[in-house]
Amino acid sequence: MLIFFVFSYNRGPHLKNCIESIETCASNHRIIVFDDASNDSETQHILDEIETRHEVRRRSDKESSNQHGALYTNMQRAIDSVEEDCLICFLQDDTQLVRKIDEQDIQFIEDYFETFPNGGFLAPVFQKKITRQRTLDRFVFRPDRGTYVCEHRSRKQVAGVYYSDISITRSDRLRKANWTFLSGEFDNEQQAKASFLEMGYLPAPFAMWLPNPPAYRNKKKNVTFRLAEIVNQAGFYPFNIMDSETTEKLRKRSTEHAPIAEDYLTVAVEGLKKPWIYDPLRRYRLLRKLAKLEGFVRGLGRTKTPN
Repeated sequence: MLIFFVFSYNRGPHLKNCIESIETCASNHRIIVFDDASNDSETQHILDEIETRHEVRRRSDKESSNQHGALYTNMQRAIDSVEEDCLICFLQDDTQLVRKIDEQDIQFIEDYFETFPNGGFLAPVFQKKITRQRTLDRFVFRPDRGTYVCEHRSRKQVAGVYYSDISITRSDRLRKANWTFLSGEFDNEQQAKASFLEMGYLPAPFAMWLPNPPAYRNKKKNVTFRLAEIVNQAGFYPFNIMDSETTEKLRKRSTEHAPIAEDYLTVAVEGLKKPWIYDPLRRYRLLRKLAKLEGFVRGLGRTKTPN
C-alpha cells in the first residue's frame, strides 16, 4: 500500500482534482493532505469537504513567507508522522494521477527498493515535450535497473537527477539515511546525491503536473509574470484518466522512446496549446527577456545611494 501525501496551498480546484484522481486511480491506498495554512475561502471549503473522507493536517504556525521553503517543512512533518515502514508518494495540489495503479505497479516499486538498497527515490511522472532535445537525449533507460535515469553531464546545479519534489520513496529508506528535508530543491538534490543512486523514472509513469497552472493565490508576482499568465491563459487544465488501451500502449512501447506526456495524455479542457508549459515564462523568449529586465530595474531600485 502507498501513502499519498498531498501538499496544498490556496489552489482549491487543483487540490480537489488531485484527491479525486487518487480516489479514482488508487482507491485502496491512503491519502493524507498537508495544507500550508490556506487562507482562500474556496480552498478552505474544499479542505473541509476532503476532511470528511481523508485525513487533513492544517498548519497553524506558519511564519515563513517563502512558500517553496514551507513545502519542505510540511514534507518533513509528513515523514515524521509515519512510524511504520511503508511506501510513500509525494504529490502537490497541481499534480494528479493519470491512470489506474495496479498490482503490477506496486510490485515493480517494491522490487526496485528491495533490489537496490541505496535507491532513494523513484519519479512517477512523464517527460515534458517542451524539454530541449539535448536534455531528453540524456534521459536514458537502464536495463539493469528497469528505470530511466537522467545522465547529468553539466556542472550547472540542477534537480531531477537524484531528487524531485514529486516522487516515491520508502519511509525506512529515508530514516536509515538520516534524511531531513532542506529548504530548497537543489539542496535536497545534493543531499540525495550523497546518499542514494540516481533517481529512477518509472518506465510507465502514472502521475503528472497539470499544464499551465496559475501560481498559487497570494503569491507576489511581478508585472511580467502576471502578463505571462494572461498571455498563456494560465488556468485549471485537468487530465482525462487514461483508458486501459492507452495504458497498455504505454507499457508495451519500446523503452527507446521516453514517455512524453503529450503522446499519452489528454486535457479535459479543449484549446490548450501544445507543447504544454508549466512555467508561463517558458513559451515566449520576449517574456523571459522582459522578466530579466524587470528584475534588473527592481534591483537598481533596491540599491541604496551612498550618503
